[in-house]
Amino acid sequence: MADYKDLKARLDRGDTIIHDAAVSTELQSMGVPLDFVAWSGPTNYTHPSSVIQMHERHIRAGSDIITTNTWSTLRPTLERAGYGDFVREINVRAVHLAQEARERASDGRNIWIAGSLSSHISGRDPRTGEIGFGAFSSTPQVSVDELRQYYGEVTSIMAEAGVDFFIVEAMGRDNEARMIQAQVAKETGLPVWIGFNAYIDSKDTVMAGGQQVSTDVAEGIQYKGSRAMKDLTLAEAVREAIQIDPDVISIFHTRIPTATKAVEVVLENWKGPVMVYPDAGRRSSALAKWYDHSNDNEESTEEYIDAARSWVDQGVQIVGACCGFGVEYLKPLRQAIPEKV
Repeated sequence: MADYKDLKARLDRGDTIIHDAAVSTELQSMGVPLDFVAWSGPTNYTHPSSVIQMHERHIRAGSDIITTNTWSTLRPTLERAGYGDFVREINVRAVHLAQEARERASDGRNIWIAGSLSSHISGRDPRTGEIGFGAFSSTPQVSVDELRQYYGEVTSIMAEAGVDFFIVEAMGRDNEARMIQAQVAKETGLPVWIGFNAYIDSKDTVMAGGQQVSTDVAEGIQYKGSRAMKDLTLAEAVREAIQIDPDVISIFHTRIPTATKAVEVVLENWKGPVMVYPDAGRRSSALAKWYDHSNDNEESTEEYIDAARSWVDQGVQIVGACCGFGVEYLKPLRQAIPEKV
């Protein structure tokens, strides 16, 4: 049985680690339909065998870490999707399905299970103020107390079910929500890795979060408990995160060229292990029932591998992939990067 202490020991001695690729992308490639509001979250309940197989694909492709299919399983999102009575079941199953895949496919290797935590809270209905309008990552409209409640619920469920540690994959510019989520995860007693997506502003500064305009529905109408957005450079956001004492800082859901610049910022401000798992920036519908592999990413496997080599040369220890990148991008990774930084 894999123990987090073993993973920590590998990081401490400079080993390189392979994270998995995009969970939802792989499920789509298998023909699993995604929900309009809750994306792949309900599939833990509706398509459990496919979720197991998805994790097995990542393990057999060389992943040392697999992430639970919990990117969109917070209560308000599941309630809006019609799965409010299954919040515990969907989150527990996510962990147990990953554990079963590990038992079936690890072939004696240590495989660690990371509890994926995101900020995917569908927004408030602009007519009623009710959480659940079909928007993306609307945390600025949610109070601190509500966030602690929603994040605390899923972290406690996943910790009890047996994840090895948590990865905060909270997207967007709301760093306050990211820090709340990381702190709540720490309160379970498990280690926490904190992730950032990034963009480059007009002054060529690396900023924290995804680039949005002020009229975005996630930041528009204000309600009781709404919190003002505060734009931070990535350096400022990382320095805030360090105060929570994470084990790893990561750059994710960010295109390869921007990720490379973001790595430089992280390494300037953080002396611990760094992880990178970029996305392909695919613009096709995330809700398509079938991922068409003939629709190539802009980045070839070779370009991804070249980027991974450069990150490891800079000092990055953990490499994986995010939205749009499937297991075919991971398969050559172990042979392409050194075993140690």
